[in-house]
Amino acid sequence: MKPSIALLAAVSLAGCVSVPTTEPHRAPVVPPSAFIATATDVSLDHWWTAWGDPALDRLVDRALAANQDVRIAQSRVRAARAMAAVAESALYPTIAAGGAAWASGGSGTINGELGQLLAASPGGATGNFGTGQVLALGAAWDPDVFGGRHADRDAARAIVLAASDLAVGVRIMVAADVVENWQEAAGLKRRLALLDRGLASADALIRYGRARMAAGQADAAAVARAEAARARIAAQRGPLVELIAIRQRRLAVLAGDLPETAVDVPADSAVAIPAAPGGGLPAAVLARRPDVRAAEAVVVAAAAHLKSLESDLKPHFTILLGDGEGHIALSGLPGYDAQSALGGIGASVPLFNAGRLRSRVVGGDAELDAAMAMADRATLGALEDVEAASSLRHGADLAHAARETARSAARHQLTATDALFRAGRRTLGDVLEARIAEINDADAVEQAAIAQGSATVQLYRALGGGWAVKGPSAP
Repeated sequence: MKPSIALLAAVSLAGCVSVPTTEPHRAPVVPPSAFIATATDVSLDHWWTAWGDPALDRLVDRALAANQDVRIAQSRVRAARAMAAVAESALYPTIAAGGAAWASGGSGTINGELGQLLAASPGGATGNFGTGQVLALGAAWDPDVFGGRHADRDAARAIVLAASDLAVGVRIMVAADVVENWQEAAGLKRRLALLDRGLASADALIRYGRARMAAGQADAAAVARAEAARARIAAQRGPLVELIAIRQRRLAVLAGDLPETAVDVPADSAVAIPAAPGGGLPAAVLARRPDVRAAEAVVVAAAAHLKSLESDLKPHFTILLGDGEGHIALSGLPGYDAQSALGGIGASVPLFNAGRLRSRVVGGDAELDAAMAMADRATLGALEDVEAASSLRHGADLAHAARETARSAARHQLTATDALFRAGRRTLGDVLEARIAEINDADAVEQAAIAQGSATVQLYRALGGGWAVKGPSAP
């Protein structure tokens, strides 16, 4: 078959190849025009600085530089970029050079008329040594008529963007984890300080009660009751100390250190819970959320991969170019020198593969549908995260205000009870009960503040805080 006829046949057969019918894809989720909860828009870049603690700021920077999860994510970005370069290289010609040289020895005689003809030549018709060399240069190029290799490149680039967005998400999570553990450790230390002050007050009241008992103005039962109350307060100290240690060890690990080198959060940490942040309209939040952006990039990659699979059903063309030269010498025989050049076009079209290529297209279409569903899930999850975190922060604000009111009332009650006790109108037990109530209410305020801080961190995380939105960069 002549070359022109072969190419014509390949192109003609391409028209007979059809892409298998697949299920239609659902439209993506459309975000709402506004969130249920509203808050003042603030800058989300380096949001942890809004907590007002320079020591916390330094620890976040340290963690972002040394955290292992961040390093893993960055390495995956580098790997994705390398694979994108591999996919890109398929669009260009492949050029190769080769050569060979040899020498051989032996003995032999050329018989027949050729032997008789060569017998009169120097060396006669026998040879015992030969040499040769060949050099060649060739090139092959796939013109990618149906766009399969371009689609592979586009898919690889989308994977780079997805990996980059996921790496940003890891940085956001690490920063949020540092802030949350820091503010919890600071809150727990405030609770510990309250408890220690309560123990000191209880000890002072017990000593006072014992003195009154010695003077016949109080009985042993009142002192025993006070001592039991003091023991209940002291029982809370051990768990608080361990919770603080757990948070401080976690901070060390986040910063890339051993847990034994726990980060010491100062008892007088300057950390202050900022006002509830707002991140703008839902569309702006979705554009900023790295997990949503990564899911959208995966959709682009799946669509490009499907296009590549569909191109496998089409003819494949190759352009070939080559050039070479060689020399062969054998003692007793004339030498041989040659030069050659090659140029051609190759074509192939799949005729029978037991449905393998069509099944791959169906599978690629299913993968695209799954990627779109995952992108919808990421969108819905991001919107839910913001609404849930906003509700948590609002609830924590209400709880904190209520606890502050209760604490104020407990302080007034303690002051009044202490005055009546000193006037002989209340017992030592009454004073201790009022003291314990005041400590419990103050502790409840600190617990509400910790919950407030955790809800705030969750809200910043939900809003995608800590990442400045930029246009997609070329891999």
